[in-house]
Amino acid sequence: MTELSKLEGPLAKALTDDAVASYLKDNPDFFLSQPKLLEQLRLSHPQRGAVSLVEIQLSRLRERVAELEEDITQLMSIAAGNENLFRAFSQAHKALFAASREQDIHQALRTLASSLQLSVSLRLYDIGHHALNRKSVDAIKAAHFCGQHVYLGRLRKADGELFISHAPELGSYALVPVSKGKELGFLSFASKDGGHFQPSMDTLFVEQIAEHIAILLTKWQTGE
Repeated sequence: MTELSKLEGPLAKALTDDAVASYLKDNPDFFLSQPKLLEQLRLSHPQRGAVSLVEIQLSRLRERVAELEEDITQLMSIAAGNENLFRAFSQAHKALFAASREQDIHQALRTLASSLQLSVSLRLYDIGHHALNRKSVDAIKAAHFCGQHVYLGRLRKADGELFISHAPELGSYALVPVSKGKELGFLSFASKDGGHFQPSMDTLFVEQIAEHIAILLTKWQTGE
């Protein structure tokens, strides 16, 4: 039986777990005046048996440091990925600024596809060998876009081939309208990884490149 369990009367009732915890919170310097007590305290540990309070604090600090190091590693990886994306799309914009014909656009997109390790395709309505069919595109939009301007997610191979040649089986896609005043076609990205493109992803880079292409196409069509 501990000394605390021998106490009787009001003092025993006052020394509850909450009371002790509240006292220690209100008196953070308590262990500074009781250094030997801090060294003598032993707490139960499920794996290590009885350990000192200092050991538990050090163990928790090590765990927290390990968690922070893992977070920093993940942030650095994300930052490096974002930098690579920025560079790839910047190079694509530079190539588009120098473009003078539609073939130059396709070449810029092939370079972008190689940098991103994705399939990238530009298809227009009623123009070219792989011209888009408006009714087929409208059906895809009705089934998948759900009111969104850009679609990010999976498509069946048959639906994917409407936008990209050799569409991956069970792959994921980013379908971006190319429009300026009216919808001219679609800029499409595809990955063999079914989880690569997800609805939560940001679409700024792909929308900017699609807008740049729309400006060029409209300019050439109007002869400006």
